[in-house]
Amino acid sequence: MLARVQVLFRQGWAAFRLRRDLPWVLFLGGLLLTAHSGGGCLATGLLWLGGWVLFWRGFLWVWRKLLFRVSRRLWVILALMSVLPVLGLGVLLTATSWLGLGAQVSRATQQNLLAWQEALSLANQAPSDAGALQVLRSYGAARAEHVPSLPAGVPATFLGMAVDLPEAGAAGQVSPLFLRSVRKEAAGYRILSLPFRTLGERTQGRSGGRIQFRITPRRELKAGEKETIRVQAAGGTVGEAPILGGPGQEVARWAEGQPLAGSGLFRPFDLPPQAFTLLDWKTGRALVLTATPETNLYWLFAGYKSAEGQAMSEGAVKAIVVVALILMGLLVAQAIATLMGLSLAWSLGRAVNELHRGVLRLTHGDFDTRIRPRGRDQVTQLTEAFNEMAVRLQTADAEKGERLRMEEELRVAREVQMRLLPDLEALGVPCVRASILPAREVAGDYYDVFPLADGGLAFLIADVSGKGTSAAFYAAETKGVLSALDKQVLDPLEVADRLNTIWCQGHGRRLFLTLVYGTFHPATGRYRFVRAGHPPAFLRRAGGPVLRLHPRGLGVGLSASRFKEALEPCEGLLEPGDSLVFYTDGLTEAQAPDGSLYGEERLASLLGKPAEDLQAAILADAVAFAQGRSFADDLTLLILRR
Repeated sequence: MLARVQVLFRQGWAAFRLRRDLPWVLFLGGLLLTAHSGGGCLATGLLWLGGWVLFWRGFLWVWRKLLFRVSRRLWVILALMSVLPVLGLGVLLTATSWLGLGAQVSRATQQNLLAWQEALSLANQAPSDAGALQVLRSYGAARAEHVPSLPAGVPATFLGMAVDLPEAGAAGQVSPLFLRSVRKEAAGYRILSLPFRTLGERTQGRSGGRIQFRITPRRELKAGEKETIRVQAAGGTVGEAPILGGPGQEVARWAEGQPLAGSGLFRPFDLPPQAFTLLDWKTGRALVLTATPETNLYWLFAGYKSAEGQAMSEGAVKAIVVVALILMGLLVAQAIATLMGLSLAWSLGRAVNELHRGVLRLTHGDFDTRIRPRGRDQVTQLTEAFNEMAVRLQTADAEKGERLRMEEELRVAREVQMRLLPDLEALGVPCVRASILPAREVAGDYYDVFPLADGGLAFLIADVSGKGTSAAFYAAETKGVLSALDKQVLDPLEVADRLNTIWCQGHGRRLFLTLVYGTFHPATGRYRFVRAGHPPAFLRRAGGPVLRLHPRGLGVGLSASRFKEALEPCEGLLEPGDSLVFYTDGLTEAQAPDGSLYGEERLASLLGKPAEDLQAAILADAVAFAQGRSFADDLTLLILRR
């Protein structure tokens, strides 16, 4: 028996690992001491030491086995997606409330100002001063005065806000602001003045605190700069709003009212400043009055109190309860979303582990992608296994398959693009000849012909900046936009302008296109077109002269405001035998082996020679000039003939 115990002891000691098993020994020893002697410092110390080590090991085991490292990253992402939206929503609500409150105060102030201006205008229509002041009796201490002439810069029909600034170095405060209305009389002018202080007091009554007033010169316009900006309203209405910001130097500054008291959550804060146009009555100089109201949370919610100031109204209590319930609901929803996110993170980590094992079983698959290993987690192991499988691929077969796939896709893309081009034979327009030679499989050039109701034709030739599939995509987009426009009633100038407007709304100025759009009447030979940054056209007369048509024009997408005024329509008449030739820069920029360009002079010289098929002659000459070299850019021709 003793020998058996000795053998078991030796085997146990041989299997014992100090770092691995010592915590168990300490924990079990503490339990034995507690059971034998009822506890004590030694037993408690052994239990705590061994227990915490075992707890930490168990946590690490769960972390490694159940909560994979991929899940840890997902947890971080989940935390960011939970916390940042809440913070962002709080900032958004705070900013919206601040701007909304400022807008309400500003709107009320502006409405009062407009009402007073209307009252001044109505009062100034009264023939006598007493009648005029009687109209303004409810607006404050108005006064009327008669002067033989007005200060320089003050219009004879002035109606608005004015200020009498003190002389330089004069003591005292700034003179009060006035709303003034001027009326021309036989012996001079009558001026009705209404003090501005009442308007400031009403604004202060809405915000609660003092109002900081600041007067600055009105901003000076730079060359080509407008004083107003276009504003798009919700209903689609477009209006003009003034830009009142002035230089940094101040003309005057003062404050009205008493500052609000409070700290912490009820600390006073400024609302968005309001701007008013102002006239210096002495000099006629344009000024800007900026009023910045002050308020705090106590003043904002003071309106919910009852008349005695002891309780809130029933409606306010209901509103607060509803808002509180909504916030609680949002918090509960956020907690549920977080728990669901943790569950999804754990399941995704398990899926990644299973995928890793599956990839190890499929080491001899035919994948052709290489992944760069990063870090030391299971994703890295998956990457290394994936790369190990990829080494066994047959590279040549993979490249061949990829090349065939790309060629098939480009072939389909080319077929689709060619189907977008008009079928001139089906349209029955022998007076139009057109062709396109892509520099690559697909082209960024485009041409189109549309029959009009009056028997004429609308034609287009365009060149999108760039080459290849991206340019082809935008060329197709141009066809869609142009097809949506009503070309039956629009002039070429209007069509080009609307196309530019739509293009500028959807693309940046890095992407633009050049085009020629116009109309042609085969029966009369009358044509009219606009050139938006496109190469010039050539008019080939039957008698031999060749004219270069180069009206002004700006590329589509380069400017939303100056595009229309930059266009110059070109119109004329084709006599029998005349031809009008349009082309893209792929023709004139075709290169010979020595690097020389085809150029407009060579094209003009060719057009001056007789040719039965002008289109074929131009293309053949361009190919011969290049001597077998591929074109650097897409080449498109559009020829109108009579």
